Amino acid sequence: AMVLLILLVAALIIPFLAGKTWSQADVFRSNLPAEVISEEGQITLAIFGYDRVGQNIFARLMAATGTSLLIGFAAVLIIVGISVTVGSIAGFVGGWVDNVLMRFVDIVLSLPGLFIIVALVAFWGRGSVLTVIIALGITQWTLAARLVRAEFLSLREVDYVQAARALGANPQRIILRHMLPPALAPILVAASLGVADSVVVEAALSFLGFGVDLNTASLGTLLTRAEEYFNREPILVLYPGIVLILIVLSANFLGDGLRDALDPRQRVTTQ
Repeated sequence: AMVLLILLVAALIIPFLAGKTWSQADVFRSNLPAEVISEEGQITLAIFGYDRVGQNIFARLMAATGTSLLIGFAAVLIIVGISVTVGSIAGFVGGWVDNVLMRFVDIVLSLPGLFIIVALVAFWGRGSVLTVIIALGITQWTLAARLVRAEFLSLREVDYVQAARALGANPQRIILRHMLPPALAPILVAASLGVADSVVVEAALSFLGFGVDLNTASLGTLLTRAEEYFNREPILVLYPGIVLILIVLSANFLGDGLRDALDPRQRVTTQ
């Protein structure tokens, strides 16, 4: 959590402090070494120097990190919204409604995820961050929906839910007040893991040319731009690669920690 927070704060502050040095090309700064304060007395924070077109490598890396984290967290919001809606209805209502919804989930699971995302992005128009977010959100909610459904199936038989039904509480109140809070543990775990998956898929899409526009800084576009210089300047691939690994590891460790903290039985079983 601390690593993700540090990356998020750095992604918000460093490009702002560096000004336009990360977004605008400047041939006079091409391949210049590292500097913190430029000759004009401006703070640049170019601790990795400048690339071949004169852009601040470190500030652009942090801006790319912010874009990738934005895509990851925004996609997870869509994933959680769809999965909670579908899973809670299926688990609470049961019967034919459950069967219909779960068969729909099975159909979505049987589709090749990356191919569907690429098709959606190509259809809606590649290059847009919003398009990538929506494509990720509407294709990666199925596993989380299964987790929510499993929790609701077990919770609908507990005493306090039965008591709420006996007192005449409507289904919406029972789901939101009595069943959703105890089911938050798997939802939070799935959300943290979903951030890692979304960031990786965005990087893959951008690397393949179906993600955000190359002029927009993201970890995938940085890897794409660095590919042609890989033999001469492999360090340009190393920087976004390390940040991508940090995000994925941090999100996965956060998910494991949340699972252990919110589900003591799982912790005991693991030990």
